[in-house]
Amino acid sequence: MSKLLQELCELDQLIMSKLEFSEINAEEIVHLVDNREQLLQNVLQLIDSYPDVKQSSEWFEAISRTRQLVELMQSETGLVGKNLHKYRHGAKSVQQYKKFL
Repeated sequence: MSKLLQELCELDQLIMSKLEFSEINAEEIVHLVDNREQLLQNVLQLIDSYPDVKQSSEWFEAISRTRQLVELMQSETGLVGKNLHKYRHGAKSVQQYKKFL
């Protein structure tokens, strides 16, 4: 169990580091998040067999990292949305200017 939680920790750190790049590779992030989801499912299955793990510091840290990842991904998604809105507005402005040419 400890090994799975350690793998989850390492994967979380990798995802966080990828999200900190100025140029995010969405496909890579999706792949890592899919791997994390599978690993987390394995951890949750083991927790059913060993419920005491829910009281471990490793589990609390995993939950804390999950919250951080969710917040970071929501923030990045919001930023991408804002940039897309600006791009669309700029594209509409260009279309308007082209009417006068």
